[in-house]
Amino acid sequence: MPETLSLAEARRIAVASQLPRKAVRYRTVLERLGCIQLDTISAVRRAHELALLARDVDVAEAAASLDERRTAVAFEYWAHAMSLMPVSAWPYMAWRRRHWRERFTAEHALADGVNDEVRALLADRGSITVGDFPKGAMHRGMGEGNMGDSWNLRTDHKRAVERMLWFGEVACTHRVGFRRVYRLAERAVPARHFWDATEEEGLRFLVSTALRNLGVATTKDIADYFRIKNAAVERTLRELEIEQVKVEGWRGRTWIDPGARRLRAPDPDRAVAVSMFDQLVWLRERMERLWGHGWKIEIYVPAPKRTFGYYCLPVFVGDDLPGRVALRRTGGELVVEAVQWDDERADRGHLKTAVHQVASWVDAEPRWDAAAV
Repeated sequence: MPETLSLAEARRIAVASQLPRKAVRYRTVLERLGCIQLDTISAVRRAHELALLARDVDVAEAAASLDERRTAVAFEYWAHAMSLMPVSAWPYMAWRRRHWRERFTAEHALADGVNDEVRALLADRGSITVGDFPKGAMHRGMGEGNMGDSWNLRTDHKRAVERMLWFGEVACTHRVGFRRVYRLAERAVPARHFWDATEEEGLRFLVSTALRNLGVATTKDIADYFRIKNAAVERTLRELEIEQVKVEGWRGRTWIDPGARRLRAPDPDRAVAVSMFDQLVWLRERMERLWGHGWKIEIYVPAPKRTFGYYCLPVFVGDDLPGRVALRRTGGELVVEAVQWDDERADRGHLKTAVHQVASWVDAEPRWDAAAV
């Protein structure tokens, strides 16, 4: 019979698998997590920076994470969503690049000669941004945040280079002003990582990475991490001979990482805010199973229909999740717009500690709206 874990044990493993007990470096965090989600919203800081800061990466180092380096550390690709991935993962995404080439080569027809024009720009300049295209990135009057069919709103040159990114012909290993810099992949990715693994090797790498960061997880939890089909995940887990367990109150097959039982328990007094784009809370169903919260992102919800606030940050204390805050940086202040907190799970001193820490990340003074006090 599989071992049964209590919900408290599952929480401890889940948090200990991701939040360190000492300061770490950007490269170390990225290699550990396997991917860090990117997002354009910067109400506090951008999502990838918040993921790093919650894991004790220095503010200056987190802010420079997208900068150009002599040797690339990361590349952008579709993982859980569009994400930073360590360059060491490049070979293991070959199966996904093949998938995109097979599926989309004939779709989204482009004007004659556009691909050749993009390749000519890359050959001439070495690296390019959308500013090098004749009409930029989007058709007149449209922006990256448009809620319509953003693919079809892009100019042909933008669509061409993005398709080359999906296919692996070009790579983005750094940005300038949050604008992607594109280079031919063989020039951007370090030579030792520029090779293609088989699909089986890729799946083993991704499934192992996902399980290591989740600690204990259902098949669906693991599949969601890198957006892999459940059947492929289960097949890979069995090939890897991963142990199954049961968790109090959970349904479905549940798996435990081989190193999970050796993890140090989280500091019970450590309070830290994470973004809703953080892998600790990516899958809302898992968040509800572990901590009883079904919170959702309300960024794209019209203000009158929001139930909590524009930019929600869950606050962890030790291995528990007693509440959340809605924060927004404006001028030299970090405004606390709303609070939801369970005083029986943690005292409000931890909440204030987490808010002051976020304020230090943005070099601002916290200001509590009357409704949030």
